[in-house]
This record gives sequence, C-alpha cells and structure tokens, in this order.
Amino acid sequence: MTAIWGDDEITIEKITGPNVNVIRPRIAKAVEQQSLRTKSRAEVFSPAWLCNQMNNDLDEVWFGRRDVFNTETVAEDGANTWVSTNEPIAFPKSKGHGWHAYVEAPRLEITCGEAPFVCSRYDAVTGGELPVSERVGFLDRKLRVVTEKTKTRKEWVRRALDALRASYGFEYQGDNLLIARINVLETFAEHLRDRWGSDIEQDELEQAAWIVSWNFWQMNGFTDAVPTNKMDVDVVSTFGTVEETEPAQPSLFDGAFLGETKDEEPKETVPLCVIYDWQDGEPFEFAVLKGKATTMEKKFFAVIGNPPYQETVEGTSDKPIYNYFMDEAYKVSERTELITPARFLFNAGKTPKDWNRKMLDDPHLKVADYQQKSDAVFPNTDIKGGVAVTYRDFSAEFGPIGVFSAFSELRSLQKKISPHLLGGCLTDIIYLQNRFDLQALYADFPEAREQISSGGRERRIVTSSFNKLPVFTECQAGSDSIKILGLAGTNQRVYKWIKASYVEDNGNLEAWKVVLPKANGSGAIGEVLSTPLIGEPLIGYTQSFLGIGSFSTEDEARDCMKYVKSKFVRALLGILKITQDNPPEKWKFVPLQDFTPASDIDWSQPVADIDRQLYAKYGLDDEEIQFIESHVKEMN
Repeated sequence: MTAIWGDDEITIEKITGPNVNVIRPRIAKAVEQQSLRTKSRAEVFSPAWLCNQMNNDLDEVWFGRRDVFNTETVAEDGANTWVSTNEPIAFPKSKGHGWHAYVEAPRLEITCGEAPFVCSRYDAVTGGELPVSERVGFLDRKLRVVTEKTKTRKEWVRRALDALRASYGFEYQGDNLLIARINVLETFAEHLRDRWGSDIEQDELEQAAWIVSWNFWQMNGFTDAVPTNKMDVDVVSTFGTVEETEPAQPSLFDGAFLGETKDEEPKETVPLCVIYDWQDGEPFEFAVLKGKATTMEKKFFAVIGNPPYQETVEGTSDKPIYNYFMDEAYKVSERTELITPARFLFNAGKTPKDWNRKMLDDPHLKVADYQQKSDAVFPNTDIKGGVAVTYRDFSAEFGPIGVFSAFSELRSLQKKISPHLLGGCLTDIIYLQNRFDLQALYADFPEAREQISSGGRERRIVTSSFNKLPVFTECQAGSDSIKILGLAGTNQRVYKWIKASYVEDNGNLEAWKVVLPKANGSGAIGEVLSTPLIGEPLIGYTQSFLGIGSFSTEDEARDCMKYVKSKFVRALLGILKITQDNPPEKWKFVPLQDFTPASDIDWSQPVADIDRQLYAKYGLDDEEIQFIESHVKEMN
C-alpha cells in the first residue's frame, strides 16, 4: 500500500487499485486511528444532530422563526434527533429574504473535514446513512428549496448549480478534502435523482464537479495559503491583489507551532489560495475577503463549523488553536457560528486572558448552546470545561457576555449577589502555597539549588520539591521546625517538617485557616469539596493546596469551614469553577462574611440551617433556593 505524506499530491494511482483503502471516512477507520488523528491532527467530527442545530440557528436569522426545515427533538433512547417538516418552506415577505436569495446566499464551512455542515449523506460520528428527505446540511436545505420551487428538470439543474456555487468549505487535510468533495458532488446527484428519478447526466456532472473543485479547497487556515510541510516559507500573492503578505504564520501541524525546531531548509514560497467569484466570473484570493476594503456584501452570508481545538504532543502542553480560527472566521462573514471548547467563557484555560476578555466583552457575541460534559456532543472525548456553540453577528447587539454561566439560576444569583461584593469576597482572604526563603535555604543546603526548578529560582513549595528535597523530614528535627502539608505517593496527604527559617510567611502561616485542595472534582455544579481541614498556626502547605483566612482564633476558622461547606457557597463557586482547578479567582462571587461572634449569621448552627440564614440574608427566591438545594450536594 502506498503511503501519502507531506506535500505529496493525491493522484488517482495513489488511491485506487491496491491503494483503494488509503482514503476512508473517519468512521470507517479503526478506533486507534481515529484517536491518533484527534491527537496529531486536531480532528474531532461533528454529529449530524449538532450540524442540524447550528444550521437551524442560522436559518432562524434568515426566516425570523425556528423549526423551518425540521423540529429538533429527543428520541426515546435519549438521543438528539429531528423530524423534518412536511409543508413547503414559506419565505419571509421582507426584501432580500426570498427563496432565490436564500439559495444564492454564500455559506462557508471552515476546516470542513468531510463537510458535515454542508451536506449530511451520513452521520460523521455514527456512520448512519440519512435519506435525502432527512438531510440537514446547508446545501441540502438549498437543494430542498430548489426542489420545491422549480417545475422542470432544466430549471432545477440551473437553480441547483446556483446552490452549489453558494456552498463553500476549506480543509487542511488532503484526504478529508477529497471525501468532502465527493460528498458534495454526490449530494447534488442524489437530490437530483430523488427529485427526477434518473441519474445525473454527463454534462450536469461536469458542471457540478467544476464548481466543487473551486468551492472546496485545501488551505492552511492560519496563512490562507496552500498547505506545506516546509518550515521557512514566504506566503506570496498569486494575483497581486494582496499588497503585502506577512511571513507565514505557523502551520497547523508544523513543528514551529508546537515549539519544536528543525534543521534549516531552503526558503521557499507558497501561494495564497484562490477561489472563484461566480458573480463576477473570475478567480480571487481568499485572503482578499479579510481586507477592510472588501464590503460585507462581498463576504459570506454565514460561516459555520467545528475548528480544530488544540494540538496534543507528548512532552509539551496542549496549545489552543481554536481562538485563531474564531478570529479569522469573523473577518470573512457578518455572521459566524462555531463549536469550540468553552473554557474561554469562564476566562479559564490556556487561551490568552486578553483574548478571553475581548470575547466576553464583545456585544455582538452570544452563547447559543453550552454542554458541560463534552462527551454529550463528541462521544469518548473529554474536553475539560465543556463545549460551547457561539454565534457572532456584527449587525446585532446582544450585550456583553461578561460572566458566563450555563444556568439561568446562577446568572440570577450572580446579579443578586454582586452588590454585596463591595464588602469583599472570599478571594480576598485566600492564600496560595508557602514559599522558600532561598537565601536561607541555600546558605545551609547549597546542593538544593540543583533540585529546585527554574535554575534554582523557583520559590514556591511545589509538590515535587516537597517529595525530593532533603530539607523536608518525616519527623520534627528541632523546636524551630514547622509542618508542611503536601501530597505523597498516590496523592496521599502527608505532613513533613522543615526548618522555619527556610519558609516565608505567605500571610497565614502563623494564623488559623481553612485548607483545601487547589484542584477538586471535575467542575460540575455543586460538587463536594475534598475534605477541607483546619490549619493550625505554623502549618504551611504546598502548591497542591490553598488556605482560606488568616484568623486569630480556631473558632473563626471553624465557622469559615462551615461557610465553605454550605450549599450557598458551592453554588456561587460554580459560577466560575468549570474544571477541577480551584484557584482564588474562582471564589470572587462568594461574599465575605464576619466569622466572629459579632456576625449576623449564627455559626453555631448546623450547615443546613446556616444555608437558610444565607438564603434570607441575600433575598433568594423560591426558584433560586430550589435550584441550589437540588443541584448542590450536602457536605458533612
């Protein structure tokens, strides 16, 4: 079998005869191959029900109503599905929204894979085939309209070719692109056969194939250029329509993007990708659409898709890439709907914080759907923080997202609690791990410099240093020693001793506090916190923990622990905590309390009664209380 690598052209000989199985749909590949593609090629395919839901969202914008082509529903086995409408599609009376305009309005699926948003011959996740009457891609919808509105085969073909000219997609992987092109071409032929009861004719096939070859193209979504494995290349304009081309951005899968280095290679040039303007009858560079000189009328009516999320490589941290695709998609269309990881909505994850803030402050962006458990959308895929479908419309004003929450009840709680945060929040009294006094440490243990990361400059007492540095002992070595809480073995909590002079006071070392893990659970709303404990004075902790409070008495610490265990607090924590990570900033919607006897809360009562006091204090209504009581687990 012939392998196809790198910049190799996919020729007929390489994919036929003994090589007939080289290119196969993702669902036909072994599970191991699918997993490898997900890791090495950032490949996760969209189920048909999701493609339908997102196309329905865009059609709702066009028609001003839902359930135009079908009605989304849930089957008896809990699976998401839909029921196609039987009545002919009724179009709005408003100018520019008739059926001709709908068919001719250009839509683009970015990083299209096998083109599931364009045409749904089969479910890309399950492999189940869909009859023409049940298909949900945007080309399928255009062709349904053509079928309903035309009376002769000649007219049907003419209008169906218009629909094909208005359907676009680009893809990085050559094998996926070939499958996408076949799917689009077959979709045209199958709708024709379903309507007229005969096969596509040669001249019709050639016209359709010509359009498909232009409208579905291979492209590096970062550079707008032809993909290449070459590291050091210049992107050049084919027609001179792009005045200046920047040096090539990292390719989606090249080593530079992943932090790798390679031997120097001769510098080459790669051309910008060229597509066709069917209205003006001439080719143009896709990159031109991103220019400020290009009016919105010349851009796509809508962009839709499921861009690659991140690249996972052994020995490196995952690097998000979906944010780049979102930014680039916004440049070529007034409307964009994409499904991506949701962490940025909580200002979490590894996307840049300034980018997260930009998105959360964007008045044109809204969350169309959110799924905390990613495997509800993508089977056997664990995306921490869930996934979100976002819709951006430059001409619409939704108001900034600000602070996102998946639950309307939490959004209501947030608004109700926010005025009370002027008096402080729990974040204000949270202290991170203790730190080394490196000067004192190295004076007695100069060899420790070699065992401390960052060239001996890391001051934080991290879990690894807790376990490997000889300055930590199992037993108290002298009266000037203090205890440090950390993890050993299989994440077992242990205390070790260290000379007090080697440790800096982080603000609560000499005080009473509540200590709990810095990582906990999965991020699900209302999770139990892993065994918080009372930290005595002169007890510190490693990077694996954080401490709440710097109290003068044990009673204050115990009252604070009751507060932390309350359902009220853990509900508010759930506004921002959507992964296992539990840093101080996730507690900023938890109002600070007075834990002394002067408090307006009677801390002597059981936690359940304290919850009732807090509900009354902050004016929670019955619906909000019921939400907390039903979603938040009790803690002993």
